[in-house]
Amino acid sequence: AEERAMLMREVNHRVGNSLQLITAFLRMQSSSSDSPDVRAALTEAIGRVSAVAQVHRRLYTSDVVHTVALDQYLNQLAGDLARAVDGAGEGRISVRAEPIEATPDQVVSIGIVVTELVINALKYAYPDGDGPVRIFCAGDGPGGIRIIVEDDGCGLGRTVQGTGLGQRIVDVLVTKLCGSIASDPDHAGTRFVLTVPPPGTPPPDEPAA
Repeated sequence: AEERAMLMREVNHRVGNSLQLITAFLRMQSSSSDSPDVRAALTEAIGRVSAVAQVHRRLYTSDVVHTVALDQYLNQLAGDLARAVDGAGEGRISVRAEPIEATPDQVVSIGIVVTELVINALKYAYPDGDGPVRIFCAGDGPGGIRIIVEDDGCGLGRTVQGTGLGQRIVDVLVTKLCGSIASDPDHAGTRFVLTVPPPGTPPPDEPAA
């Protein structure tokens, strides 16, 4: 068991290093482009790769390879995202998270969903300036997780031109988590609530065993 754990950490180390290298290449390509659209697309790609790389980084620096400390992961991810958006997110992204352990598969999906929501908020919530983006994480019943990403910006009523790729990614990963995501119509800005059931929960269209 110790040898398997050691090999697993080594695999995560190598994968994490490879993903960090990819992130570095994307940053170089972004900085060399004169097109705002290209830089924006590469920034989103950097955020997505960072969300996955951070999981492997957590796994190879921990003695536990079956779970990841979600609260610590989200704090580190917020820092990565702030730096990815050309420093525009520095000091704007805050995290309040309870100590929660989650499986690596859960954390990867949660991390990418949070990445999409945070980058979207940084890009569109405050058209006339900068404002805060907040991430909350807490338990939701036995084994469940609730994630909130919110801002105090212009709200969902503002029309935003985009490819829709981020929304498709979110939909796919929420389905993979067997969870749900919804916006809060009572919030002054934009607030999304992601609910993740315990691992092993069957999809909504599958009967429980």
